[in-house]
Amino acid sequence: MEVKSIEPSSKLNIYTSFSLSNDDVQTLSLLYAPLIGSDAFSLYMYFNSLLERNKLACESLTHKDLFTIFSLKSKTFLEARYKLEAVGLLRTYYSEDEYIYILNAPLTAKSFIKDVSLGLYLYSKLNKELYDYVYSHFKIAKIDKEGYENITKTFDEVFKSNVYNGEIFSKFEYILGKNPNLDFKISETTFDYDYFTKEINHDFLECGETEEFKSQIINLAYTYEFNPYEMISLFNQSLNQRGYFDYKILKRKANALYLLKYNESGPSLSVKDDKSIDPKNIIEFLEHGSPKDILNACAPNFPPSYLGKMADIYTELTDMGIKEIGVINCMIMKILTANNGEMPSVNYFKKAAITWLADNVMTTEDAINYSTTYKVSNRRKTKIVDVDPNGGLESL
Repeated sequence: MEVKSIEPSSKLNIYTSFSLSNDDVQTLSLLYAPLIGSDAFSLYMYFNSLLERNKLACESLTHKDLFTIFSLKSKTFLEARYKLEAVGLLRTYYSEDEYIYILNAPLTAKSFIKDVSLGLYLYSKLNKELYDYVYSHFKIAKIDKEGYENITKTFDEVFKSNVYNGEIFSKFEYILGKNPNLDFKISETTFDYDYFTKEINHDFLECGETEEFKSQIINLAYTYEFNPYEMISLFNQSLNQRGYFDYKILKRKANALYLLKYNESGPSLSVKDDKSIDPKNIIEFLEHGSPKDILNACAPNFPPSYLGKMADIYTELTDMGIKEIGVINCMIMKILTANNGEMPSVNYFKKAAITWLADNVMTTEDAINYSTTYKVSNRRKTKIVDVDPNGGLESL
């Protein structure tokens, strides 16, 4: 590896868009570190440690400052930096003796091991015994549900229920931290997935038309309110270098199309002073409100990237067992309000979902009650979570 010197007086700025979780650290330690080495792993952690929590940024340090704080040498730093760039953990920009370092989130353990390059290289780097040892840290045994009955409610069962508690809904303003305005334009248009799948070239799907692919398309279309024609066009633009469909590319293309169409993060909403709340309207809002409506209710002027993260949240929480969109929307509103409009990581929502599922929050009414009282009556002792709460590998 050719290593050039770096001027110690040159300035550096570090940025990221996520908070490093315990799962991320374990993935970095056990999967990335064997490939990139301890110096690169340490540099990634050094960069993260310098980020200010409220801004996820560190600005206007010099490389000399960095070298002094962490006892680094220029050559060691550059070698480590290049390795981080090579595996996609770091992007570097330079202009007039000033650097910008942008930290990328590590892949999930499942994605890393399944990656054509990273997974195979890790296997070749370690002997079989060590590889199996590392692998075992992320593989979660499937839950034995034999003898248990699946009593999960369907959407139709919940939608037909007309039993409401007025006191519960009067507390709904606590979720928002203000008087909720329910005068929204609700989009009830359903995405025509059958038409979409007939019009795309299935040769572009490396693993065929899986349930994961269907979920990704439907959730993304719902999040951005795209019609089948727009999704077909985005699909055709979302091929990787090997000629296969890539969901990460699709999300970037979807975000770009949204900005092109609306030139804004979302429609503006006014808050009414009327405190009267119609319980049916609250249920309808949570179950049928678009992602833009949900975000605008508790995070006005949200950045466009929030929509992409909403799509991931819907997919991950649905896979975990939360089938009602109203429950997920209620959770998003509650968490965003508690974080002053800041969107935490998807893993944060997954951890919250574990608690909600354990407390039997299954319907939209349950979610509203839970968000205002932090409890749900008649908690069942039956195991209902059929997922790995830490985002590990249930099957590979």
